[in-house]
Amino acid sequence: MAADGESTIVGSDSHFEGKLSFERTAKINGKFDGEIRGKGELQVSQNALCKADVQAGAVAVDGRIEGNVKAGDTVRLNGSGVVKGDIVAAKMVMQEGASFYGMCAVGPDAGQGAPPAPPKPEPSKGGEAGKK
Repeated sequence: MAADGESTIVGSDSHFEGKLSFERTAKINGKFDGEIRGKGELQVSQNALCKADVQAGAVAVDGRIEGNVKAGDTVRLNGSGVVKGDIVAAKMVMQEGASFYGMCAVGPDAGQGAPPAPPKPEPSKGGEAGKK
């Protein structure tokens, strides 16, 4: 088990392919292709490229994620952050300069199943008005 303050790091000169799981904090400084699952926070550094579906407690993006992101708490897109994929999170913060391409479900009930169906239009009253 990791000690307090210990992090998993993919270095800036590294390219990792596969599945990554972590408990506390994981930081991607290089390139990652695959799948990421963790209970803690995933940090994607400014020059990092992460081609993966991500599920974590929280996600902070300064670099680039190409894949779907699901966070139990907050997704934070900082000024240089880019996400190309769908985001599901309880909270989302997007700073000026960040880019996001995809669909988004944010709120305390996000990810709790299918979104509610849109309301059906009410039938118009007096639809025959003006006819003789």
